[in-house]
Amino acid sequence: MAEHWNLEKHELPGINCIVFPNGTVTILNCYSLYDPNTKKSEFFCSPMCDTTIESIAKYNDDYWTIVDEWVSIDYQDGKIHGGDGQMGNEGFIACTDAKDRLVWGIFFEDSNPIKNLEIKDKILIAVNEHTELQIEINLENLTQIKMTCIKSE
Repeated sequence: MAEHWNLEKHELPGINCIVFPNGTVTILNCYSLYDPNTKKSEFFCSPMCDTTIESIAKYNDDYWTIVDEWVSIDYQDGKIHGGDGQMGNEGFIACTDAKDRLVWGIFFEDSNPIKNLEIKDKILIAVNEHTELQIEINLENLTQIKMTCIKSE
């Protein structure tokens, strides 16, 4: 993992997942439902399974994606960063220590870039670039992710 997140470059697996520096990956099932009658969208995200970087690489060696920071906030002795992936629809959130080493990273294939971060009572609140999606992550249990539509089309 250190070869993908270091002072020269920041890369995460380009799939809905939570990744840790030891190579553990939790695959996330993230999706949205749109009701054309009410014109409202609902977003969902839950853990699907645990795997490893090595297991993913066995079948796909081109899954790393460069991420660019748009925003960061101080957290513990390091920072929490948010931003985009290589495609316009992607977003990420990552926690680093005081030496910018990855503590954990979360990649979302369809969240759009993360532009705002704040922490309230051990809950990280992230808002995407279009201010349409709010993502709440329990910092004590990263698999507890709540997605809320805050603006409908």
